[in-house]
Amino acid sequence: MGSWLEDIVAVLDTLGGTGTYDEIYAGIEQVRSNLPPSWKDIVRRQIQDRSSDSAGFKGRQDLFFSVDGLGRGVWGQRSAVVDTPKAADLPDEIAGRALPDGNASPGRALQKTYRLLRDTRLAREIKLLHRDRCQLCDLVLRLDAARTYSEAHHIIPVGNPHNGPDVAGNIIVLCPNHHALCDYGAIPLERSRIREITGHVISDASLEYHNSRIHRMDIARSVRGRQVTFDM
Repeated sequence: MGSWLEDIVAVLDTLGGTGTYDEIYAGIEQVRSNLPPSWKDIVRRQIQDRSSDSAGFKGRQDLFFSVDGLGRGVWGQRSAVVDTPKAADLPDEIAGRALPDGNASPGRALQKTYRLLRDTRLAREIKLLHRDRCQLCDLVLRLDAARTYSEAHHIIPVGNPHNGPDVAGNIIVLCPNHHALCDYGAIPLERSRIREITGHVISDASLEYHNSRIHRMDIARSVRGRQVTFDM
């Protein structure tokens, strides 16, 4: 049996990097015996003392995070939050921008365009919370034995002209297929079809904005032009 802090870190490791207080408590009960009456207070204090997200932060190692705006007692390890893997053919310096023309073929030139991924720290924390599982289709993309992949979609886009906020309630975790469909307004976002978990609540205002300003506007454009059908 290690120190309280070592045991909390070990429990979060077994949980995949994040967990609710109840999940952490259950893990502690598995690794520690003869727990004192106030042991849950000790666990909470150990976490909050070492998280700059907490009012109780003591300025020591900043080991834990609580996703901003959630307030549901869900904690994660900062060391488990990693950058989103980059595509193998996409250099860092041009990530998210149009690539140069490819090799010319008779009468044609190939041009590739990548959608811009807003890989903020908050987005990475929420993807960790969901274990990279798409909130619409439940798919987890596995890159290799150690890495999975998902994309964080800002429901109200953060760029012009929408200027949406980078807050938890405006983010949904998606597979690349559903991310593209949402980016282009091809599908509505209905709460009844969104998988939600403790600690992450999508705001009604963001869903309404997508459905009325992005999805509906795309429908209007398709009526004026050529209709395109997207399979779910």
